[in-house]
Amino acid sequence: MEENQEQLAQQWHSFLQEYFHKIIQQKKDFLKTHIEFVKKQKPIQTDETNFKADDEYKQAVFEFIKSTYGEQPKLEHSDFEELHATLITEFQNLLSSVPDVIVKEQKSERFQIQKEDSFGLKLRKPFKIFFFGLSKVPFHIANLFRKQKKPLKYWKHEVKSKALFERHFFNGFQNAFIELNQQILKEFTASLVKLRDYENLPTDDNHTDFENSALGFQEGFIKIIKSKINDEYLRLCQAYDDEFKLVGTIEYKSKLLNPNRLDKDYQQFKKQYSKKHHCWNNTIHALFEDWRSELELSALQSFLQKSIKGLNNNVGEWNDKLQDNFISPIKSFLEEAQSTFDKDEKESEDIGKKITQVKYITNKQLDRGLIQKMQESLSKNTILNQMDRLEHLIGERIEKLANDYVVTKSNHFDRPLEDNELSSISNYELLSFEIKPKLNDKLEALKSNIFQKMGELLIKVGDIDEIVHYVLSSASNSLNAEPKENQASTIILDGFKRAENTAEEVDNQIQELIENAQSELKKISDELIQELQKLKENENVSALKIRISKAKAIHKSEALTQKILDFGKQYFDVTKKFSLTYYQKAKELKEELSKRFLSATIENEPNRAVSDFLNESNQIIEGLPVIYKRLYAIEPLTDMVLFEGREKEIARISKAYVAWTAGKYASVLITAEKWSGMTSLVNYAIKNIKFNNVPLRTELKFNNPDPQFFLKSLSDLLELESSDKQTIIEHLNLGKRRIIIFENLQKLFLREMHGQKALVEFIDIMTATQRNVFWIGTMSIYTFNYLEKSLKMSAFFSYHVPLEPLSDDEISQLIIKRNRISGFKIKFEALEKDSNDKKFKKLNESEKQQYLKERFFKDLNNFAKSNISMALMFWLLSTKKVDDQTIVIQNFKKPDFSFLASLKNDRVFVLQALIMHDGLKLEQVSNVLSYSLTKAKFLLLELLEDGVLIERNSQYLVNPIIYRNTVQLLKSRNLL
Repeated sequence: MEENQEQLAQQWHSFLQEYFHKIIQQKKDFLKTHIEFVKKQKPIQTDETNFKADDEYKQAVFEFIKSTYGEQPKLEHSDFEELHATLITEFQNLLSSVPDVIVKEQKSERFQIQKEDSFGLKLRKPFKIFFFGLSKVPFHIANLFRKQKKPLKYWKHEVKSKALFERHFFNGFQNAFIELNQQILKEFTASLVKLRDYENLPTDDNHTDFENSALGFQEGFIKIIKSKINDEYLRLCQAYDDEFKLVGTIEYKSKLLNPNRLDKDYQQFKKQYSKKHHCWNNTIHALFEDWRSELELSALQSFLQKSIKGLNNNVGEWNDKLQDNFISPIKSFLEEAQSTFDKDEKESEDIGKKITQVKYITNKQLDRGLIQKMQESLSKNTILNQMDRLEHLIGERIEKLANDYVVTKSNHFDRPLEDNELSSISNYELLSFEIKPKLNDKLEALKSNIFQKMGELLIKVGDIDEIVHYVLSSASNSLNAEPKENQASTIILDGFKRAENTAEEVDNQIQELIENAQSELKKISDELIQELQKLKENENVSALKIRISKAKAIHKSEALTQKILDFGKQYFDVTKKFSLTYYQKAKELKEELSKRFLSATIENEPNRAVSDFLNESNQIIEGLPVIYKRLYAIEPLTDMVLFEGREKEIARISKAYVAWTAGKYASVLITAEKWSGMTSLVNYAIKNIKFNNVPLRTELKFNNPDPQFFLKSLSDLLELESSDKQTIIEHLNLGKRRIIIFENLQKLFLREMHGQKALVEFIDIMTATQRNVFWIGTMSIYTFNYLEKSLKMSAFFSYHVPLEPLSDDEISQLIIKRNRISGFKIKFEALEKDSNDKKFKKLNESEKQQYLKERFFKDLNNFAKSNISMALMFWLLSTKKVDDQTIVIQNFKKPDFSFLASLKNDRVFVLQALIMHDGLKLEQVSNVLSYSLTKAKFLLLELLEDGVLIERNSQYLVNPIIYRNTVQLLKSRNLL
């Protein structure tokens, strides 16, 4: 090997040693970070298991590794050039110092037949030897006449040194590189398994030597890696020297150094490396997914044990309170009352006076005191309420579980895993559809039993009082009939004995109830913990999937059955009878009155487009599973799991709150279209922004511009007797700092003379108190736009937060989230034209569904314009078919309500008023539009009958189904 190339080879060798050392160090640092975190978080072991600490510990570790190898690995993420760009750059720098060609004299062996020569070479070499000898005849003849003989010089050969260097020291190292990478990843994965096992160890186990003994990548392993690099380097050097002598001769295949051949070898290596590295990434991802799943379930186990233990403790404390506050005092009272009539008392004392005295004390202490209060305590259903809370908390915790985790068939992580060896399992679905219903059933049965026992106890507690009163009355009556003190005393003593026995029975029944409740709770807890443990240990993925499918199927079947029963019982007969009768009467009344009074004013515009569409829509929605319909109900979110997007809006509200806490003016006005999710946004903000004060919140239901109405509403909210404006301002400024939320501020406004007075009062109070009160208001965007022109509404609020349009992806996510909870799979139906599309035909099933999904949500959002409720409604209306597992969604088709454009102006003005005011009553429509009450009434009736409007609580609203078309109509006429 040439001196220059030998130095470059040594540099390359040193670089490789250092490079792999860095890779190993990165892995060690990763492991060390995780080990230190786990050690720091491990709860201190105590004599009694601390389930709360265990729960927090598991959750802390879960959050720490939540995003570690969180996404399913993709093959392109294992590209050699991306992962090892530094290594490639270093080699290219070294290679640039190697000359392209080196010309050297051939060795004498090249002109001799060698034992190791191939058969073909042995046939060709004699020709080379002959022609070489022939070429040297003149040299030999000349040498005969030379005094000093010249040495024989052999032919020269050109060595493509750069290509040869690349072939051996880069391409030649590729197999070793893959092998070394595999060993490092295998060691890394094994260390992760040990780390996970260590995390699960109780803190009383000795783990102080874990980092040294089980971290992995110990000196022995590093020496093996270094040794392999050294051995490979020496092998490559020898191979390089051997081929260096042959290159450019007939003994070497020149195609081996062809650039295309070298590149082809490199590309094959890249492909092989990427696949193996990707498979190891699959293994590591599956390991972390298994760990996350186990942490989640372990945390849930600890949470359940903590919650049920807490409930048992509370039940025990409740029992202690009953004993201390009621049962023991009742027993003591009965003993004291009985001792008043003992025969040891002085015979001279009048027993009649004693009876009167005990009656008075009984009436005061027992009847109106202990017995009544004990019955009140039992009636509060303390145990039942706490069980309800437990059920709710468990449900909330299950709702927070991740939807899917990757699992392997074998649950072993000691080899690279192919993509097809990974499956997904949903802890949430298994718990939600199988385990949670069982838990709820058991808790319901226990609550039912407790409720029944409580009813029996209430009666028996009342019996104590009845016995005492009866005994005293009987004794008193016996004295009046025939004054025999001994007989009266016997009646009293026997009676009080019965009362004491009844009190003892109450005590025993309470103890039995408590013990039974605690025993059943313990049994429920143990069974649930056992189920969760099986879920953690279950290696049969197919069995788990069958369990999930079966549980979901049962759940859907029960829900559908219940829905049919409820519908049949509550709606069918009554709705049919009521609808037919009322519809016919309303229609007849309208026609008759229209003919009498409005024949000249209002033309008859019969249009059944909306009614037909509504009937069809109702049939579609009624055919959906009840759980599915509830998920898409048009109502504010209380379950924030379903909340999607609005990060910017939440950030602005949070920023405003921070500014207010710093002493700045920071009132907030949220504006959006009706049904766009303003109330849900407020719910989410209250739950996720860390307010220091509990917000006072009110929602205005009806339009009322009367200032006194507003002041009364605000004083009621503040629990003030006075509704005087100045009194309210002083109360807000002098009292504690508050957060006040007023929803639907548009309800303080009517577009009529003096219709802004209530809104002005609100603005006056807000601006006068906003240093001490953080005000949040919501308002319809169309009301805001009108008031912005007349009042410059935004000037009164420091932060105007209009709800920005949701992206197609966000609309998709908020719908898909709901669907995921329902457990149905979604199948998007292709159009007929898609079947003829060549590009569409080339897609696989998954790609086709993705394409159809993106197109659907793009079309849906183009129509809904980020109006969440509208998107949800038309999602339901796009449902074509439902079976046990799948919901088929047909292509979104924008509804055609073009007839709206032909509506007369008076009808259009009604629609404008209703949208601007977010609904109005009959009288308000009349006032706002300056129509007579009669004209307003029949306009509303006509639009109501045609389905353009709906009526809720005496308010008329634009039908949500045609809301978008109505808004577009009004905008096209510059009315919005």
